[in-house]
Amino acid sequence: MPEPVIIANRPFWARVFAVFWLIEIAVGLSFSAGGIGLAGSGESGVVAVLFACGLILAAVGVVMAASALRIWSLKGPAIEMRTDGFIDRRTADQLIPWQAISWKVVFNSRTYSLQLDVKPPEREALKVHWEQGLMGRLNRMFKYPELTVLTLGTGKTAHQLADLMARFKPENS
Repeated sequence: MPEPVIIANRPFWARVFAVFWLIEIAVGLSFSAGGIGLAGSGESGVVAVLFACGLILAAVGVVMAASALRIWSLKGPAIEMRTDGFIDRRTADQLIPWQAISWKVVFNSRTYSLQLDVKPPEREALKVHWEQGLMGRLNRMFKYPELTVLTLGTGKTAHQLADLMARFKPENS
């Protein structure tokens, strides 16, 4: 049996990105407010685009800021890999048995990410944090595995995390 792997939370970059995403939310909301301010001035196309793009920018910022703030405020290890299962506290607080997990490293045209699926009934019992659940729905739309093991706060790459997980892969998988 492999030795347990404990990956400490390293929140420095999460703090930097949290500030960035919070600024993005403010910028998005200001674009939308600017669009509302121009409403009725005869620029209906520009107003609609400014308003809609501002809301999209703010919405993306909210989800990304929530992820970064969760990593920033996390007490204890980010990830634990043990013989009985896997815990990524940035995704959910429960242990997932190895037999219920399938994962792969995905290249999404600009970077690599480690993504995983959890089989039922373990998936139904897993209380995924809201921002990860929302990103999971987006992943499903693009035919990727549902959950993303974030590299932010780990000091590791997606490939390094996958190599660590491979140590625990059950024999029959």
